Amino acid sequence: MRGIAIRFITAAVLAACAAPAFAQDTCPGRLSANAFAPVPRTAAIAVPDRAQSENERRMRAAVLGALATSGRRVAADAPYILSWRGGVSTEGDNFGGFADTMQDRTFREGDDLSWAHDAPRMGGRRVASVRVSGVVELRDRASGRVVWTAVLSCTRHGTDDEALFAHLANAVAPWIGQAVAGRPF
Repeated sequence: MRGIAIRFITAAVLAACAAPAFAQDTCPGRLSANAFAPVPRTAAIAVPDRAQSENERRMRAAVLGALATSGRRVAADAPYILSWRGGVSTEGDNFGGFADTMQDRTFREGDDLSWAHDAPRMGGRRVASVRVSGVVELRDRASGRVVWTAVLSCTRHGTDDEALFAHLANAVAPWIGQAVAGRPF
Protein backbone atom coordinates (compact mmCIF):
# COMPACT_ATOMS: atom_id res chain seq x y z
CA MET A 1 0.00 0.00 0.00
CA ARG A 2 2.88 2.33 0.86
CA GLY A 3 4.43 1.74 -2.60
CA ILE A 4 1.19 2.77 -4.33
CA ALA A 5 1.03 5.98 -2.27
CA ILE A 6 4.64 6.82 -3.11
CA ARG A 7 4.00 6.24 -6.84
CA PHE A 8 0.85 8.37 -6.69
CA ILE A 9 2.69 11.23 -4.93
CA THR A 10 5.60 10.98 -7.38
CA ALA A 11 3.21 11.10 -10.35
CA ALA A 12 1.39 14.10 -8.83
CA VAL A 13 4.69 15.97 -8.31
CA LEU A 14 5.81 15.22 -11.88
CA ALA A 15 2.47 16.36 -13.27
CA ALA A 16 2.61 19.57 -11.24
CA CYS A 17 6.12 20.30 -12.47
CA ALA A 18 5.18 19.55 -16.08
CA ALA A 19 2.03 21.72 -16.04
CA PRO A 20 3.90 25.04 -16.40
CA ALA A 21 5.70 23.67 -19.48
CA PHE A 22 2.39 22.85 -21.13
CA ALA A 23 0.91 26.21 -20.14
CA GLN A 24 3.82 28.02 -21.81
CA ASP A 25 3.11 26.65 -25.29
CA THR A 26 3.81 29.44 -27.79
CA CYS A 27 0.43 29.50 -29.52
CA PRO A 28 -1.72 26.37 -29.17
CA GLY A 29 -4.30 26.16 -31.91
CA ARG A 30 -5.81 24.26 -34.82
CA LEU A 31 -5.07 23.91 -38.51
CA SER A 32 -7.46 22.95 -41.31
CA ALA A 33 -6.47 22.67 -44.96
CA ASN A 34 -7.99 21.88 -48.36
CA ALA A 35 -6.23 20.50 -51.40
CA PHE A 36 -7.76 21.60 -54.72
CA ALA A 37 -5.15 20.03 -56.99
CA PRO A 38 -2.27 17.61 -56.49
CA VAL A 39 0.98 19.14 -55.28
CA PRO A 40 3.93 16.84 -55.98
CA ARG A 41 6.03 16.27 -52.87
CA THR A 42 9.16 16.91 -54.93
CA ALA A 43 7.94 20.22 -56.41
CA ALA A 44 9.81 23.34 -55.34
CA ILE A 45 8.01 26.20 -53.59
CA ALA A 46 8.78 29.91 -53.87
CA VAL A 47 8.58 32.15 -50.80
CA PRO A 48 8.79 35.71 -52.15
CA ASP A 49 11.19 38.01 -50.30
CA ARG A 50 9.23 41.19 -49.83
CA ALA A 51 10.11 41.73 -46.18
CA GLN A 52 10.10 45.33 -45.00
CA SER A 53 10.82 44.82 -41.29
CA GLU A 54 12.99 42.65 -39.07
CA ASN A 55 10.00 40.54 -37.97
CA GLU A 56 9.02 39.98 -41.60
CA ARG A 57 12.53 38.70 -42.26
CA ARG A 58 12.28 36.46 -39.19
CA MET A 59 8.95 35.06 -40.33
CA ARG A 60 10.29 34.34 -43.80
CA ALA A 61 13.34 32.65 -42.28
CA ALA A 62 11.05 30.53 -40.09
CA VAL A 63 9.00 29.50 -43.14
CA LEU A 64 12.13 28.63 -45.12
CA GLY A 65 13.43 26.60 -42.18
CA ALA A 66 10.13 24.77 -41.74
CA LEU A 67 9.98 23.95 -45.46
CA ALA A 68 13.52 22.55 -45.32
CA THR A 69 12.72 20.54 -42.19
CA SER A 70 9.66 19.04 -43.88
CA GLY A 71 11.75 18.06 -46.93
CA ARG A 72 10.46 20.72 -49.34
CA ARG A 73 12.68 22.40 -51.90
CA VAL A 74 12.63 26.19 -52.17
CA ALA A 75 13.46 28.09 -55.37
CA ALA A 76 12.73 31.63 -56.52
CA ASP A 77 11.32 30.41 -59.86
CA ALA A 78 9.42 27.44 -58.38
CA PRO A 79 6.12 26.30 -59.93
CA TYR A 80 4.27 27.04 -56.66
CA ILE A 81 4.16 30.28 -54.66
CA LEU A 82 3.42 30.27 -50.91
CA SER A 83 1.60 33.27 -49.41
CA TRP A 84 0.27 34.20 -45.97
CA ARG A 85 -2.26 36.68 -44.65
CA GLY A 86 -3.73 36.99 -41.23
CA GLY A 87 -4.89 39.03 -38.30
CA VAL A 88 -4.80 39.51 -34.57
CA SER A 89 -7.80 39.95 -32.33
CA THR A 90 -8.17 40.50 -28.61
CA GLU A 91 -10.92 39.27 -26.38
CA GLY A 92 -11.53 40.32 -22.80
CA ASP A 93 -9.26 43.36 -22.84
CA ASN A 94 -9.53 46.25 -20.38
CA PHE A 95 -12.75 47.35 -22.03
CA GLY A 96 -14.35 43.91 -21.85
CA GLY A 97 -15.01 43.77 -25.57
CA PHE A 98 -13.74 42.18 -28.73
CA ALA A 99 -11.57 44.08 -31.17
CA ASP A 100 -10.27 43.11 -34.60
CA THR A 101 -7.39 45.51 -34.24
CA MET A 102 -5.21 45.80 -31.20
CA GLN A 103 -3.51 49.17 -31.03
CA ASP A 104 -3.65 49.40 -34.84
CA ARG A 105 -2.02 45.98 -35.24
CA THR A 106 -3.52 44.38 -38.31
CA PHE A 107 -2.06 41.91 -40.74
CA ARG A 108 -1.57 42.93 -44.31
CA GLU A 109 -2.64 40.71 -47.15
CA GLY A 110 -0.37 39.66 -49.96
CA ASP A 111 2.21 37.23 -51.18
CA ASP A 112 4.75 38.53 -48.73
CA LEU A 113 5.00 37.84 -45.03
CA SER A 114 4.64 41.47 -43.97
CA TRP A 115 1.76 40.62 -41.63
CA ALA A 116 4.27 38.98 -39.32
CA HIS A 117 5.57 42.28 -37.98
CA ASP A 118 2.17 43.00 -36.47
CA ALA A 119 2.04 40.00 -34.13
CA PRO A 120 1.53 41.50 -30.67
CA ARG A 121 4.02 41.00 -27.88
CA MET A 122 1.37 41.29 -25.15
CA GLY A 123 3.40 43.99 -23.42
CA GLY A 124 1.92 46.87 -21.47
CA ARG A 125 -1.74 46.33 -20.75
CA ARG A 126 -3.27 43.05 -19.65
CA VAL A 127 -5.07 41.12 -22.35
CA ALA A 128 -7.07 38.05 -21.47
CA SER A 129 -6.78 36.42 -24.88
CA VAL A 130 -4.82 37.28 -28.02
CA ARG A 131 -5.89 35.25 -31.05
CA VAL A 132 -3.61 34.87 -34.06
CA SER A 133 -5.43 33.78 -37.22
CA GLY A 134 -4.03 33.18 -40.65
CA VAL A 135 -4.66 31.85 -44.12
CA VAL A 136 -1.88 30.21 -46.10
CA GLU A 137 -2.24 29.69 -49.84
CA LEU A 138 -0.20 27.78 -52.36
CA ARG A 139 -0.71 29.01 -55.91
CA ASP A 140 0.24 27.44 -59.19
CA ARG A 141 2.58 29.99 -60.79
CA ALA A 142 1.48 29.20 -64.36
CA SER A 143 -2.28 29.49 -63.83
CA GLY A 144 -2.39 31.70 -60.74
CA ARG A 145 -4.95 29.34 -59.19
CA VAL A 146 -4.95 28.33 -55.53
CA VAL A 147 -4.08 24.63 -55.35
CA TRP A 148 -3.93 24.34 -51.56
CA THR A 149 -5.07 26.51 -48.68
CA ALA A 150 -4.85 26.28 -44.91
CA VAL A 151 -6.57 28.18 -42.13
CA LEU A 152 -4.99 28.36 -38.71
CA SER A 153 -5.95 29.95 -35.43
CA CYS A 154 -4.20 29.92 -32.08
CA THR A 155 -4.09 31.68 -28.73
CA ARG A 156 -0.81 33.53 -28.22
CA HIS A 157 1.24 32.95 -25.07
CA GLY A 158 4.49 34.70 -24.33
CA THR A 159 6.40 37.44 -26.09
CA ASP A 160 8.98 35.63 -28.21
CA ASP A 161 8.19 36.53 -31.83
CA GLU A 162 10.79 34.16 -33.28
CA ALA A 163 9.29 31.26 -31.32
CA LEU A 164 5.81 32.24 -32.54
CA PHE A 165 6.92 32.42 -36.18
CA ALA A 166 8.71 29.07 -35.99
CA HIS A 167 5.68 27.52 -34.27
CA LEU A 168 3.29 28.71 -36.99
CA ALA A 169 5.59 27.79 -39.87
CA ASN A 170 6.25 24.31 -38.45
CA ALA A 171 2.52 23.78 -37.95
CA VAL A 172 1.84 24.45 -41.64
CA ALA A 173 4.85 23.19 -43.66
CA PRO A 174 4.41 19.43 -43.20
CA TRP A 175 0.81 19.58 -44.42
CA ILE A 176 1.31 21.49 -47.68
CA GLY A 177 -0.67 19.75 -50.40
CA GLN A 178 -2.73 17.65 -47.97
CA ALA A 179 -6.26 17.97 -46.63
CA VAL A 180 -6.37 18.39 -42.83
CA ALA A 181 -9.40 18.81 -40.56
CA GLY A 182 -8.93 20.66 -37.27
CA ARG A 183 -5.48 19.30 -36.48
CA PRO A 184 -4.14 20.65 -33.18
CA PHE A 185 -0.68 22.21 -33.11
